[in-house]
Amino acid sequence: MQRTDVFEIDRANQSSIRGQIHKPAVSIVMPVFNLGSSITELVDAAIERFEELLPSFELVIVDDGSTDGTLEKVCGLRDRRVRPVGYSLNRGKGEALLYGCKFAVGETVILADGDLEAVPIDLNHYLLATKKFDIAIASKRVKGAQVQARFKRKFLSIGFNVFVRTLLSLPLSDTQAGFKIFRMSSLKKIIPLISVKHYAFDVELLTVANLLNLKIIELPASVRLESNFRSKNIVRMFIDVLGIAYRLRIRHWYQRNLEAKKNYKPILHW
Repeated sequence: MQRTDVFEIDRANQSSIRGQIHKPAVSIVMPVFNLGSSITELVDAAIERFEELLPSFELVIVDDGSTDGTLEKVCGLRDRRVRPVGYSLNRGKGEALLYGCKFAVGETVILADGDLEAVPIDLNHYLLATKKFDIAIASKRVKGAQVQARFKRKFLSIGFNVFVRTLLSLPLSDTQAGFKIFRMSSLKKIIPLISVKHYAFDVELLTVANLLNLKIIELPASVRLESNFRSKNIVRMFIDVLGIAYRLRIRHWYQRNLEAKKNYKPILHW
C-alpha cells in the first residue's frame, strides 16, 4: 500500500470517529519528522502530560514528509484523541504547523515542537493565562525557567534574541522555545500574514501578533536543548529575520495587508 493511501484511509476513519464525540476544547498541533522508532513513545508521553489537566483535547500530529514510516505508525494508534495528518515532501516546521492548524477545531490551540524540548513548568498556569492574554509562550529567560543546554547553544540563543529585538523591536525575551498557546480567534488573525515557513516562523508569528496589539505573556518552561544547530541553519534563520524586518520596516507589507483587511473579519477555511 502506498503512503498516500494510508493517509487518505486514516482521514476517513478520523472523520467518522470525530462525528461521534464532542468538539475538543483544546487542539495540540505537533509536527514530526522521521521519528518512526520513537513516535509511539512520544505520542504516549504527550497524551499523559495533557490529559492530567485538559478535560477534552485532540492531538494533531503533522507528519512533515517523513520517509521512515512515521505517519503509518501514528495512523496505527487507536486513541481517538490522536489525529494524524501529513504530506509527502518535507517542508519545514513552520509549514507543518500552518498545515496542522487547518485541522484544529478547539477554541484554544497549542503549538508544540515534536521533540518536546520545551514543556511548561506549570501547564495549568498557561491555560489560565489565556483567559486574560491572547497568547502564552514558553520562555527560557523568565523567573522559574529551567534550561539544560551546552554553552554554544545558550550563546547562540541569546545572540539571536538580541538580533531579533534590535531589528523588530519585539519586546520578548525568548521567541524560540517550542511551546505556545493561542486563542483560536487570535491565531486566525495572525496566520493570513505569515510568509516564513521555515527557520524564523516563530519570530514572524510573534511579530505579527505584536503588530496586531495582541496580549502576549511569557511563562517559565523546562527546556532541554540537545540537538546541534548546523551553521547553514543559523545563517538561514538570520536571513529569514532580515526578510521579516524588510517587510515590516521598509516595505510595510504587514501594515498594508492589515489595512486592507480591517474592514472585514478574516475567515480561514479550516
